[in-house]
Amino acid sequence: MDCGVGVDLLAKHEVYASAAAEHVELAAPLLAHSASSYDDGAAAVVSAYDSDIDASLRAAESDARERPSPDYLDSTQGGRMGPAERAALVAAIVAGGADDLDYLLRLLGAAAVYAAAKHEDRDTARMVGARDIAARCGFAASQEVVSAERALLAALGYRLGGPTAHTSLEHFTRHGHGGGRGDGGSPLALRRAAHLIADASLLDHRCLGLLPSAVEAAAILLARLYLELSHGREQLRRWGRELEELRGYRPPDVNGGLECMYETMPDDPGFLISPLLLLFADPSQPVEK
Repeated sequence: MDCGVGVDLLAKHEVYASAAAEHVELAAPLLAHSASSYDDGAAAVVSAYDSDIDASLRAAESDARERPSPDYLDSTQGGRMGPAERAALVAAIVAGGADDLDYLLRLLGAAAVYAAAKHEDRDTARMVGARDIAARCGFAASQEVVSAERALLAALGYRLGGPTAHTSLEHFTRHGHGGGRGDGGSPLALRRAAHLIADASLLDHRCLGLLPSAVEAAAILLARLYLELSHGREQLRRWGRELEELRGYRPPDVNGGLECMYETMPDDPGFLISPLLLLFADPSQPVEK
């Protein structure tokens, strides 16, 4: 178990969460389709079952309790602190008590991973316990892990099932093909690339303003652009139509996610995002690679 936690990343997320929450945009509900054609004629069905799953996830991600609170600083600080002041305070805390903060963050990280693992698989507690975690991560006692886990669950209101950008990736990428780069058109390659790109959204606070389903939609589209570099205008249009059918988003709806996650991709992913954003907004634009 890795007990390290990124202090800078945590600080950035806390500082910008309240501001980003004010810009969340909801996608249109996903409609049930009897049949559709994806990626060069590969037949697939977006069933009523898919639509029910999507509706449930959209309702969950739109729950205010699952989103960054837009009035967090006002409700906790009474207007005495803004994002800039909070950023300065976090930096001062990190600089002044790095060792203590590192210990607490490692403890929080270990408790979070342990709670998540038990939520995912109830047999986890049989394989590893709080005493094992304390020994491996250098904590003073197993009770520290237990207390941190209890405090974490209480702070979350005991809600562990909120959707993330990864929640429905497995389900909604089972149709179609992954693209090129030697993968043989495998949906598995598309899933893997989309998961990695969605992970990168955690590195940019701008993505906090997007619902998880919007991050997921942007990640799927970026993964396709990365895997199949020989995309032409018609291919891009097909991907855009498929994205709207499967996830309820048109490419222009997720421009913010496309831009910020593109910046976290390798230095040369093989395509430029700016011309593609123009093309998605205006199909008459030329395709630039």
